[in-house]
Amino acid sequence: MIQLSLIYQYCRVPAMLSVSILVASLLALPVLAADMSGWSDKSVCRLVTEKADNADYLAEAQRRGLDCGAGTSGKKQQSGQKVLPKNQGIVFYPLNLDPQVKKQLLSKPINKTEFDFGSYELATLAQPIACQFNLRRVEYENDVEGRLENWDMARGQMLLTNAGVKIEGYWRMGGLSLDPNYLKHEVNLGLTKVGHLVGKMAYFRLNVSEGEVPEQPDYIELKPHKRSKPLDINNPKQAVLWTDVDDYMGGVWQLTRCKEYNP
Repeated sequence: MIQLSLIYQYCRVPAMLSVSILVASLLALPVLAADMSGWSDKSVCRLVTEKADNADYLAEAQRRGLDCGAGTSGKKQQSGQKVLPKNQGIVFYPLNLDPQVKKQLLSKPINKTEFDFGSYELATLAQPIACQFNLRRVEYENDVEGRLENWDMARGQMLLTNAGVKIEGYWRMGGLSLDPNYLKHEVNLGLTKVGHLVGKMAYFRLNVSEGEVPEQPDYIELKPHKRSKPLDINNPKQAVLWTDVDDYMGGVWQLTRCKEYNP
């Protein structure tokens, strides 16, 4: 009898524990499904902010028309506006910039060859002019007048038109310069009425040997130079056009075999 009583008492413990857990769970249900009608707007917004994934809190906020996305102020939305939880939608923040900084940012061209030709009087050609060209480097480091080097940085053909300058050719500076698109598409040049090249273009200043790190081009401005011998647009034959790149170097365009082009 003593053994049966012990077994009975031992078996009752899990049963009584299960009943206790069930009762506790049932008592907890009213808390989870509590009536929120008496809660303040601020309390609802605080819960939505802290537990944005809770469907009950979100539903209550939407039922009341609360805007809880910007904080916990409990301020109600105007009718007709959507309610978004804090972790959804797009938020715009005002940015206060110094006027000078803003001006610099807005004035910076997106296109690296963008150029305003308004300060130049461009040539009006009856016919396009086709020329052969070669570009040679000038060194100023040891000679203020410049020392012209006897090798070509670039060479090819140049077509001068009223719509701009078109170049078919190639750089000879190694690395990225071997891509002919730099002379074909990264050039925005025009011919002035007195025969100078003006505008902006990609320009490779330094040689890159095989195995060296490729050099990105500079984007330089071409403008009239006092040492240039411009092209006579009425009798085009040849021209020598100087370009300053920096205090140490520049370039000289030699245009030869120029003639009117009849496609």
